[in-house]
Amino acid sequence: MARALRKQRPPLPRFAVAWFPAVEGLDRIEAVRARHDPMGPHVAAHLTLVFPFPTALTALQLETHVRKVAAGWPPIPVSFRTVRGAGNEFVFLMAQRGAAAITQLHDRLYARSLRQYLRRDMEYEPHITVARQPEPARYEAALADATAALRGEYTAVLRDVSLLSVAPGGKIERLADLPLDAR
Repeated sequence: MARALRKQRPPLPRFAVAWFPAVEGLDRIEAVRARHDPMGPHVAAHLTLVFPFPTALTALQLETHVRKVAAGWPPIPVSFRTVRGAGNEFVFLMAQRGAAAITQLHDRLYARSLRQYLRRDMEYEPHITVARQPEPARYEAALADATAALRGEYTAVLRDVSLLSVAPGGKIERLADLPLDAR
């Protein structure tokens, strides 16, 4: 008797949580990203709070979790000002003021149903990725370009977070913008 072939299951949907800061000078950040970040065409400059993960949880279940965490969190004044390379591939614009509070929000978002998706292979440091170049010469050029182009301080207040759907091929869709507690 021949074995029946099983249909391959489609991949699980992937989700993430991010903040899209409306900083003065965002055009300079986006210009660097357009030159050096392959994700530039797919998603605006953002600070990732929960990295993309595949899950069988529904978008509604995730939105409920993120909404509950966000509702209990006050707005966070944030400033970005230091450009730093990471892993000889990435270039980050690092959060300075507000970084500790953002890290606490990140940790809280990974509680309960998202705990299993926490990436333990790296320490969380709040940042905006402005370049990704795996080839050494291009990485060095991107780091130098970002350092020169992004001098100064970029400030904003983190007042909401966005639940994102991350499709195969890089398409990213904002499913919900969820406000932090505005009290």
